[in-house]
Amino acid sequence: MTRGGAVHAGGADPRTLRSVDLLSTYVTAWRDTADRVLALLRDLPSNAWDRCTDCPGWRVRDIVAHLADIESQLAGADAAAVVRAAGDRRELTPDWTGPGVAARREATPAELVAELAEAVDRRATAFEQHPPDDPGGRPPVVPGGLGWDWVTLLRNRVVDLWVHEQDIRRAVGSPGGVSSPGAEVAVRTLAAALPYVLGKRVAPPAGTVLGIDVTGSVPLRAVLAVGADGRARPVDGDPPEGCTWLRTDTETFAVLAAGRRRAADVAVDVTGDHALALRFADALAVTP
Repeated sequence: MTRGGAVHAGGADPRTLRSVDLLSTYVTAWRDTADRVLALLRDLPSNAWDRCTDCPGWRVRDIVAHLADIESQLAGADAAAVVRAAGDRRELTPDWTGPGVAARREATPAELVAELAEAVDRRATAFEQHPPDDPGGRPPVVPGGLGWDWVTLLRNRVVDLWVHEQDIRRAVGSPGGVSSPGAEVAVRTLAAALPYVLGKRVAPPAGTVLGIDVTGSVPLRAVLAVGADGRARPVDGDPPEGCTWLRTDTETFAVLAAGRRRAADVAVDVTGDHALALRFADALAVTP
């Protein structure tokens, strides 16, 4: 779901935890986010389910259908009736997730919530009875047959759930969840792609230095420099004079990194090379 290397960011970083603690952190964040999503959905009025979201082409009901589809598969539901695109893949793409949404097109909101809740409960019970303890081990079920280990699967489930929680909240005008364990995991996972974004996607000349400063519930600060090999790496110590800065808040960073909106449509503050900073902001989208 994300690409890139490490980034220096403030706050507790899950990557600094012991491997078993990391798995526990992801499971806790997954359950907390799932419970928040379910609580939000149970309070939605009927006319909110067909509202468009920032997730291209999906209404609120489509997002819930997607979440129910993935969690049901992971809980061991028989998905044989859903025909999906075959082939080698490294991430879940719309051609694979779309059929699961389409198969639930006629489901009522109550049915979608019930399916999601049942799948979450079944997975939570399984985690309680058999907590994953091998970060590099292979989970029994991985969507799309991807070669993900336990760390990758659990981390990506948190990111997917939390990003879609925010999609729904923006669509229905019910903000929240930005100070949650899921927000911490999702934002720091998305932030890990910053060097990739600058060095490979923006690809400015060698010697370019850019800083990003995110304030709010999940603060992070990184200064990146592009080397002669075209790769961007974190800068140790104080940033050089004249460094270009992109400043924003946690929610806006997540919207950009999830590819939901462009820089021109959100609030960002730039010091230095405006064109460079805005190119960087528009290239932040690292989810498929």
